[in-house]
Amino acid sequence: MENTPILKLPLIMPSQMQQFVTHNEALTLLDGITQLSVIARTLAVAPAGASEGDRYIVAADASGEWDGWDLAIALRADGAWRQIAPGAGWLAWVQAENLLVAWDGAAWTPVSGAGSDGNFPTVGVNASPDSTNRIAIKSDAALFSHDDVTPGSGDIRIKANKAAAGKTASFLFQDNWSGRAEFGLAGDDDFHVKVSADGSSWKDALIINRSTGAVSMPFTSLGGSLSILTAEGTAGTSMPSNTYVDQTFGTTSRNDFGSGAWNGTTFTAPAAGVYDFSAVLGVDGNPSSTSIYFYKNGATQLAFNEIVGNSGQNTIASRAVLTLATGDTVRARMRHNDPSTQPGLGSAVFSILRLG
Repeated sequence: MENTPILKLPLIMPSQMQQFVTHNEALTLLDGITQLSVIARTLAVAPAGASEGDRYIVAADASGEWDGWDLAIALRADGAWRQIAPGAGWLAWVQAENLLVAWDGAAWTPVSGAGSDGNFPTVGVNASPDSTNRIAIKSDAALFSHDDVTPGSGDIRIKANKAAAGKTASFLFQDNWSGRAEFGLAGDDDFHVKVSADGSSWKDALIINRSTGAVSMPFTSLGGSLSILTAEGTAGTSMPSNTYVDQTFGTTSRNDFGSGAWNGTTFTAPAAGVYDFSAVLGVDGNPSSTSIYFYKNGATQLAFNEIVGNSGQNTIASRAVLTLATGDTVRARMRHNDPSTQPGLGSAVFSILRLG
């Protein structure tokens, strides 16, 4: 055997003359392939003015001095180019790309996660990442600090970006892998602080309206927070004659109870408690007979109020303090009791205050 089986380094043969030549040849090759770092891998023609020790991965369709050396390693040694055939599994650092590549027997392929651009498919620190948790860390603490090395601006901001309003961007806190608290944009674009006793049933402890900045605490009594809803109707519509209809309030100016509690017509109690309801209708002209009441759970009539035979009154109001269970519904209903006329509705205001 005249060469080593793996690196193909020449061996000194018995009784060989000028043994130093073979020895130096082996050292040259070993120097060229150990800690392999090439300048580039895109050249198909040997560059002019190369220095001793320069190494390249030869590009495809090579010509000139590198003719037929496609994908081999070209080493500049003793003033000439030397071809070195890579072995499967060899690694090379490509200086021009800041990239680690591996020879698989047919091509040089970037090593997964080895690029300096930070494009790692998964990262695990003392833990095993997976396809969902692509970053996994087991540690007593984790530190994020502003950049005082580059230096940066002195600021630090952590971003959680979601795809659409109905998606979630949040921080979740768990006990033995079961959720107990969460804050962020949970299912809409309002800011939520949620808690859970079992990891499956969740309650919004705090909601901040994204448009108004109003803060609501649906499960907190009056001593801790006020939750208010205020909505206005559309002027210019006609009151129905002899038929009660649910009044629609087209503009919601404040809603501390969350979007799921109010659809412009029906209020759905987000939590059990005591609620104060009021509705005020302004009627154009002088209605002779108008009535309004609250309708609970589509069956119970509450706080009925009626104007009868008073042509000088054009405002009618109703108020009720109701004890509601979670999911109970309340609507404001109204009608004009005289079938011969349909006065216009000049204004409508609906307000809800949670008392406890």
